[in-house]
Amino acid sequence: MKLVMHSYSFRNYPIEHVFAVARHFGFPAVELASCHFDAAEARRDLAAAVRLGRRFGVHIHCAGYYGDFIADGAVRTRSIELVRAVIDACADNGIDLVNGFGGWLVRDEPDWRRNGSAMAGEREYERAAAAYRMLCEYAAERGVRVSVEVHPNTVHDTIEAALRLRDLVGGDSLIITPDPANSYILSEPDRDPGILDRLGQVPYFHLKNCRPADPCPDFTVGTADGAIDNHRWLEKLSLLKVPAVCLEYCGSGDPHPPIAAAREYVHDCLRLGEALRDHGRGSS
Repeated sequence: MKLVMHSYSFRNYPIEHVFAVARHFGFPAVELASCHFDAAEARRDLAAAVRLGRRFGVHIHCAGYYGDFIADGAVRTRSIELVRAVIDACADNGIDLVNGFGGWLVRDEPDWRRNGSAMAGEREYERAAAAYRMLCEYAAERGVRVSVEVHPNTVHDTIEAALRLRDLVGGDSLIITPDPANSYILSEPDRDPGILDRLGQVPYFHLKNCRPADPCPDFTVGTADGAIDNHRWLEKLSLLKVPAVCLEYCGSGDPHPPIAAAREYVHDCLRLGEALRDHGRGSS
């Protein structure tokens, strides 16, 4: 299982710092969030980021994107153009995955429970799905995969909602990136690692933690803290042989200690899981 460091954790730092920290903490790869490059200049910026990553011995596992695929007119058109630009840049630079969100829908900015899939109807899903069908086909022709992240304030803010979107897109071209902390207060089923069985495949996964709060969770917690039992999620990810897991810190304060601790925590969980499986094999 490859451990990827999300550059969004260091959103208040320059991109050079991201790669330096990844190398220092032993991450082989990063997810490059859209805050660390300009989508309108994606070819230029991603090429520069790949060169920078080589200097530090860290590669880019995937690049982020954001698109408002539900909006009308020029906003939607421009969103699709920018995501295509990111796909083109990834294809040019040997990055085979983009991960992000495109179904933004907000009624009440602070309260996630009133936004996203809670207010989405057939029209919103169809518009998002139509954009993703185009983008998945466009990306596949260039050797790039498109993933949609389970993310608050979007029409894909829970596993159930993301599956609805994927079904409308059709086939298995659209990947779903689960993030249990993002959907913790939105969906009781999303708190159970068993829900991953519904996805069929899980090529990529986001791991962090949260504390429930009203109207939205508190992310200023370590990966080993908060309401989510991440050991259980890592057990499930190991059973499913998920190839890559991204560690992210979205809270306030200094991100370095929680990211360093997250990596050690995940390695400890994986070692413990392997020891338990070996014990089970030895006793059979």
